Amino acid sequence: MRALRYFAIAVAIALLGIFRATLAHSGEILTLDEVVGRALVSAPALSAAAANSDLSRARIDEMRAPLYPSIFGTGDYMQAPGYDRTISNGGQTLAEAALDYTVFDGGRRLAQVRAARYAAEAATLGAVAVRAQIVFDATVAYYDLVRAEAEQREARANFDRLGGYVRIVEALQRSGRAIPNDTLRIRSARDTAELALAVAHQGTDHASIVVGSMIGDYGRTDLIAAPVTEIPPPLTGDLAESPAYKALARQIASANALVAAARAERSPTLKVGLTAGWLGINPPKTFGHHLGASYDTAVVIPLFQGGLVRSHIDEALAAMHSVQAQRDQLKLDVARDLADASDRYGSALQQIEILARSQTTADDSFALDWTRFLGGGTVTILEVIDAYQQAENLRIARFVQVFAARQAAAQSTLIIGTAR
Repeated sequence: MRALRYFAIAVAIALLGIFRATLAHSGEILTLDEVVGRALVSAPALSAAAANSDLSRARIDEMRAPLYPSIFGTGDYMQAPGYDRTISNGGQTLAEAALDYTVFDGGRRLAQVRAARYAAEAATLGAVAVRAQIVFDATVAYYDLVRAEAEQREARANFDRLGGYVRIVEALQRSGRAIPNDTLRIRSARDTAELALAVAHQGTDHASIVVGSMIGDYGRTDLIAAPVTEIPPPLTGDLAESPAYKALARQIASANALVAAARAERSPTLKVGLTAGWLGINPPKTFGHHLGASYDTAVVIPLFQGGLVRSHIDEALAAMHSVQAQRDQLKLDVARDLADASDRYGSALQQIEILARSQTTADDSFALDWTRFLGGGTVTILEVIDAYQQAENLRIARFVQVFAARQAAAQSTLIIGTAR
């Protein structure tokens, strides 16, 4: 009974150790939607873009304010002993409400409001473009983690398979059917596979760290990507629907409005002012007898300002031409990038199909060489290892091409616009 008790305790301790090891090596499993959603919440760039959009909307109110009258109160009490009363009148007491309004300015204020509205729309579209970039970065990082995990699993399977082949060749050597050189070469291949496994493990850790940094969980090397089987198709559409392109189009419209505002500086300005309240010399008499009102109309006609208006117009035109050049360059860039992404996607699918066919041939070639080696044929262990490595390289190459196809599809979504 005592032996049975000790055995039960030993089993319990072993199971507890296995359970703890499992917990230590278990990581958080994430889906693509979870990674993208958490990246959008954590990204500082999106908060900055939103703040810029809020600032642009606030500037609309700033530009709209001059369209309305300005109403303000003024008060003044002044005594001027010693000055000539003809000039100072002895002093002044003032308490008034005043209204000031620009009736006509050649459309300058309206043009500034239009420019601010277009700038706000551009900032909003800029936030959409930033969001699309974050979605792209998170998607590519996630697919890279999927690729790294697949390569690590294959590296582990490769190491285990070669370990089995090493044991077989060692048994053949003991039976006299293989020479020591054969054993050394297969062991060398296994050692190389072990090194590849270590490299693959480090690659998976790096991909996990990148994903963790995007979702605000830094330093995590145990993040796990949920299984992904499909390869999404590339997004197609009009390049003019690209958020970045639309943002530049709004900036051009804003620049055009600023050109109109600069040209309106040449127009006359008509202002009207109204006051109501008290104006006099001494406070008691002023507030008792001098309640009144006034109105004022002023017309300002610019005649000569040393080229100031012309320089404002030239600056606005230069800014507009600069934005137009940026739009044209962006159109060329996105057209090129979209064509490149489409070509890379098609090429990756073609290579995946070729790899699928080649994999069968390579596996059959290795199986034939291995069988001939085991049967004592003329095939050397070097030929066997070479055939095995060719088959293994094809398996790794497929993971790379699947990632390339997914990356190209994500890039087309970034260019045209994100649907998330």
